[in-house]
Amino acid sequence: MTQPPPPPPPPPPPSPPPAGGSGAAPFTIGDAIGYGWNAYWRNVGPLVVITLVIWLVNVVFALITFPIDSFVVRSLIQIVGWVVGLILAMGLIRATLAVTRGETPDVSMLFQTDGLPVYLVAAILFGIGAGIGFSLCIIPGVIFATFFGFYGYFIVGEGEQNPIEALKRSQQLVSGHFGTVLGLAVVLVLINIVGALACGVGLLFTAGISAVSWAYAYRSLRGETVAPVT
Repeated sequence: MTQPPPPPPPPPPPSPPPAGGSGAAPFTIGDAIGYGWNAYWRNVGPLVVITLVIWLVNVVFALITFPIDSFVVRSLIQIVGWVVGLILAMGLIRATLAVTRGETPDVSMLFQTDGLPVYLVAAILFGIGAGIGFSLCIIPGVIFATFFGFYGYFIVGEGEQNPIEALKRSQQLVSGHFGTVLGLAVVLVLINIVGALACGVGLLFTAGISAVSWAYAYRSLRGETVAPVT
């Protein structure tokens, strides 16, 4: 007796969407801000110290530069201050990524210089692009900054060695989720404006909350697991 033919194999499962592809973002603005708020207060001690160190360093360079009449000397000090500021910015990224991994941030993270040359070139390119965009009626600058605003996270968090590639990866990450990322950026700016209105003291807290929220958005867009907070 002839056996019936076997049933056809089931269709293969659908391929997962690429990171940064179209569709709903893997987080909401409320998710990001809520996480930033809770994670910040869980690590409030070290994050306040980190914020204070960044402010104090910037104030010191401003005070050093202010009384100097020589354009050349003043410019050299400003360049040094800018590079130090980049190191501190990298450190803040490093600290907030540590928070999203469930680790305790440390002030020493501010002074690690791994990836500085790549970050410096990427920051220059980002600054040029954003500057041109903002000069064209602001909106192109906002769009540029939104698409490329995660470049530092690829350099600090992923060890990306190519500044242009870091910018491209940021654009790819945001692509398809532009509205959510832009909305988060706008809300964070408003939160920091409120912090500034509180005699500037509020910025001591809102800046850290914003930084953690942005790190949460980066890791969520990457599809990475974020450490829970209670």
